[in-house]
Amino acid sequence: MDFEERVRAFISRFNMLNPKDTVLVGVSGGPDSMALLHFLWQLRREFSLNLAVAHLNHLFRGEEARADARMVEEYARGLGLPVYVEEFDVPAYRRRTGLSAQDAARRVRYRFFERLAGETGAGRVALGHHADDQAETILFNFLRGAGPSGLKGIPPVRGRYIRPFLDVRRREIESYCRRYQLPVREDASNKKTIYTRNRIRLELIPLLEQKYNPGLVDAMVHLGHICREEDAYLEEETARLYSRVLLEEREDRLVLSIPALLSAPVALRRRLVRRAFACLAGEGGYLSFLRVEALLLLVENPVGGRVVELPGGVKARRQKSRLYLWLDQNGPAVPFYSYPLVVPGVTCIPETDQRILARVIPSAAAPDPRRLSPAEALLDYDSLPGDLRVRRRREGDRFHPLGMAGSMKLKKFLIDRGVARERRDEIPLVVAGDQVVWVGGLRPGEPWKVTPHTKRCLYLQMLEGRDDESSTEQR
Repeated sequence: MDFEERVRAFISRFNMLNPKDTVLVGVSGGPDSMALLHFLWQLRREFSLNLAVAHLNHLFRGEEARADARMVEEYARGLGLPVYVEEFDVPAYRRRTGLSAQDAARRVRYRFFERLAGETGAGRVALGHHADDQAETILFNFLRGAGPSGLKGIPPVRGRYIRPFLDVRRREIESYCRRYQLPVREDASNKKTIYTRNRIRLELIPLLEQKYNPGLVDAMVHLGHICREEDAYLEEETARLYSRVLLEEREDRLVLSIPALLSAPVALRRRLVRRAFACLAGEGGYLSFLRVEALLLLVENPVGGRVVELPGGVKARRQKSRLYLWLDQNGPAVPFYSYPLVVPGVTCIPETDQRILARVIPSAAAPDPRRLSPAEALLDYDSLPGDLRVRRRREGDRFHPLGMAGSMKLKKFLIDRGVARERRDEIPLVVAGDQVVWVGGLRPGEPWKVTPHTKRCLYLQMLEGRDDESSTEQR
């Protein structure tokens, strides 16, 4: 089948479009979204579609981004379509929230789509993700240790969101743009290898295709379909098991039957305890693999009484044939921990379900420190005074914050920053020897700031929970 036939078959397979649908098309100006807009415009009569175009300027790229917006608006109006072009100060938003640039832009963009969909009555929002995006996402999640929920990748349909190009390659989309002489603009930030996803797309995938499997992207797409279908089946089985295992349910407490839980395969036990935890921890509640294993050990150990402390103030204890999970309103204490910082790599902190990404990069390739979110930091790597570790704070810690004249007690710094007492132990510290060089999510240390004399930078990023199974669902 040619390109158009394959996309039509994909739309039909997942029932993406129905006659007289109102479809809001997210258009950045790149080849993927421009081709999608043109493709749906060609289908409009066949399906009696009502199309509208949405473009959001994230204010990261100045005049270049404004030129993108003008091109999208002119092209959409040339097709006779209503077009909504807006701006949002994402750099300011990420400074307030501590999110990475990509996560902040994604959240803002989806809020924009949701609002416009409501205003226009759009039952569908079409996005231009393609097979190369799918392969990138699955590899990204694989490298982070994801299970089937992460390896299913980007969903073809999620609520009102549809992705008609998800099974076709980017090069096919670019060929489509050339065939129809579509105007396109490329975002220069897509070429910056400071972002992990960009390095996967620009470096890792080409290497794997060249050295190991020329059909890698197709293989990743097939893996995504398999994992998505199997994950859905396992979730259905988990829901059935949950109804048998649950003995008592309150807003702040759950009681589970251990014999019923032990009668199920381990794969379902893992999913079930995650589900129970999420019921208490609320939306976004997530347990790392190590925390899940600690709960399963509690289930399998007939000697009860031991309390397992979980994120979000949730605690668990076995008593005879029952597993109790309850919400401690005071929140659990974070035990002391200290781990070597993996450079390059990711250091896991199971005590708080956080991770620290670390990488050494030449200063010439480093991002502007002023554009980093609080969850990121750049340090002069060669000036750091000892072995690097990540640990919880301890009594007597001192810190010299960036931009200040001298050091102070870390406790005072946290109080001045308005960090609540119960949250202070949740903040990871990166230390070099005895010196606190970064208070994770807040500020790096002044003595190790990047200067014009810096040759190598240590890039750090604090990651919460599972990063990107959640963000995968938002792509």
